[in-house]
Order: sequence, then structure tokens, then C-alpha cells
Amino acid sequence: MTGELARRRDAANVGAHWIASAHHTPDAVWEEWDGALGVALVPAGREWDAVAMPYGRLLAVMADMGPLAWKHRPVLADLSSGRTYVFVPTGTAETWQEPGTTPIGDGFWLVMSQPGGGREPRVGHWMNPPGLLTSLADPADLSASLRRTANDDHRNSEEGF
Repeated sequence: MTGELARRRDAANVGAHWIASAHHTPDAVWEEWDGALGVALVPAGREWDAVAMPYGRLLAVMADMGPLAWKHRPVLADLSSGRTYVFVPTGTAETWQEPGTTPIGDGFWLVMSQPGGGREPRVGHWMNPPGLLTSLADPADLSASLRRTANDDHRNSEEGF
């Protein structure tokens, strides 16, 4: 392992290690991050599942739940498509049924940049990167907020907002 690679893989980069550990071969993730694109394909369903939703919907949910609810919770974005991914506990995708969202679990892969890696790609961009105190979003809280904000969206459209 080169000196540069060894420095990047040190224990201080906890979020990147957590993401890489979701892959059957974590070294493959680090090698993809080192490549020209600076992103890696990482499987869902092992360390986490994700809930995909449009960026605007996520902003409404974040506002509804408040900033403390999002502290230390990873959120990934595909800036080219406007999709965002909230990380939830493994197994959530099996029972997830909230309209306007897509569960991402076992058998699905996400494109991710290296948390703390310095690159800012449009695909696999960390809106809220994992780190030392990473925790997953509570599915029940996320679901309740999605229902509340969907009701607000419906009410606002009826009122002409």
C-alpha cells in the first residue's frame, strides 16, 4: 500500500471505512474512489438500507423533523437527477411503503463518493456524510414526517400555494 493510500485509510476517516465495509471487498471501494471518477458502487442491504426521494421532498422532511434529527445521519444525493438517499437500518426496504419514495435494500447498489475525500461529484455527493458518530434515520420517524409533509403539500396545492 502506498504512503498516500495508507494515510487516506487511517482510522480518522471513520465514515469512509463504514461505507467501504458494506462491500464484500472493502479494498475494491477504496480502489474505485482512487480512480478517475472518484466514486464507487456500494451495495445496500448489508450495513444499511436507504430510502430514495426527490430533493424537494427531503428538504420538506428535514424542515419538519428539525436539524437535530439529521445530526450524524448520512444523506447522499445525485445532483444530476435530483434524487436523495436517506440511510436507514438494514431490513427497512423489505417493508417500506411510503408513496413518492423508493426503498433501496439488498440487491441494489448506490454510487458514492468517499466521505471526507475532497471530491464533489454530481453523482454520489454527500449532503450529510457519515462520520465518527454516524447513526441511521429512524424509519418510523421518517415515515411519519413523510406523511405529515405530504399532507402539507396536498393542503398547500389546494390553497394555491
